[in-house]
Amino acid sequence: MRRLSALLNFSLLLTALTFPCSLFGVGIFHDLGLADWISYQEPLAFKNLVRNISAPGTAKGSVLASPSKNNPNYFFHWVRDAAVVMDEMVTRYETTVILENKNRYLESLIDYIYFSKLNQQTPNLSGGLGEPKFNVDGTAFSGSWGRPQDDGPAMRAATLIHLAKVWLKEGNKKLVVEKLYDGTANSIIKKDLEYVSQQWKNVSFELWEEVKGHHFHTRMVQYRAMIEGAELANLLFDFKAAEWYLSQASEMEPELERHWSFTKRILVSTLDREDGLDYKYSELDSSVILGINQGHVENGFMSFSDDRVLATVNALEEAFYRLYSINRNGAPGIAMGRYPEDRYDGFNSGASGNPWFLITSGFAEFYYRLARDLNHKQEIKISAVNKGFYRSLGIKRKSYDSYKKGSSEYIQLIEAIHAKGDSFLSRVKYHVDGTGSISEQINRDSGYMQGARDLTWSYAALLSAIRFR
Repeated sequence: MRRLSALLNFSLLLTALTFPCSLFGVGIFHDLGLADWISYQEPLAFKNLVRNISAPGTAKGSVLASPSKNNPNYFFHWVRDAAVVMDEMVTRYETTVILENKNRYLESLIDYIYFSKLNQQTPNLSGGLGEPKFNVDGTAFSGSWGRPQDDGPAMRAATLIHLAKVWLKEGNKKLVVEKLYDGTANSIIKKDLEYVSQQWKNVSFELWEEVKGHHFHTRMVQYRAMIEGAELANLLFDFKAAEWYLSQASEMEPELERHWSFTKRILVSTLDREDGLDYKYSELDSSVILGINQGHVENGFMSFSDDRVLATVNALEEAFYRLYSINRNGAPGIAMGRYPEDRYDGFNSGASGNPWFLITSGFAEFYYRLARDLNHKQEIKISAVNKGFYRSLGIKRKSYDSYKKGSSEYIQLIEAIHAKGDSFLSRVKYHVDGTGSISEQINRDSGYMQGARDLTWSYAALLSAIRFR
């Protein structure tokens, strides 16, 4: 691996010396296989992600959304983004066999816990835990913003529950009780869980910070927080809390089912809109798929292979293939955006929206996890709802046909799904330059990176997709 990385670095350096601008082009990795590019890009992505944690000039434990301070200014700690990023750190801590690295990751996680506790205790304009972002010194952000954003506490809880379970597996219950969950409402995880359990029925702004209502993504991550929170509470003998969280999760299920539109044949992103943008006419939104990824629990509810999820994936892919000219230039895969009516281009809100790296990587992750999901089923059924999705993979069977586990067709279908995931990573590869830096967006016409530079979530999304690959 190190030898390959060294060869790739030498090759890129030689190219840069010969063609000074080539490191910053589009498609410079065209001739490099996906696996080789991953070997090159993965350590760079993690290095760049770590650089934005407790960065110089910020409080320990803070996570920069991006080091960009102007045009746009993302030099803040977003609760949601930080949870995504630090979940990657938990996974690194859990899986590394190098003690030096494990200790370094642990230090970052402890710092994050203390900074998150500070966020929970800091008075803010949301009036509670739904405050979306904080200044990097831990003080409250006092500017106008879409408040509250109730996915943040749920995602932070899920990340810290992940850490708690790792510590319990290591036999370190004392650390869990001291740092994360002691059964009182003031412990960091329980404070978030109590907030979610009591606030999920209320409207809030979504992850794009543009619309106030009931959102599929928000409710999926809240659902996960309740299910996994109940599991942790039971492990720590907090049985009444576990019962309460499970009761709330049970109530969430029919509310999430309401997002299925029988007329549009998609899972719509928002219901009961009260404020914010009013021009999302298609009701298509990639946040639904991010919600499937980030809100997944192992109970079969809204699984990756759910027909409604597959129909929504297919509709999103068709919409963005038509919308962005770069998707018709012969490059692999489809560059995916937020929603078809998007007017934020990374700098201004009155422009044309673009594909996003974190979403394109998110679709890669979805396909890899879908392949795993289907591989555990005894048969794959084609239905009236999912047939468009399977047709996009080259499957021309009629509704109600099925593929039996172990058959050659079944195996070919699983392989096709995994290959589709690779096509999305290949699209990311096509637009990332030779420095390994990843911005927020991809210009819909030129293919060059655009918007906030070194977006930490972009790195976390890519690393997550690679891991599920």
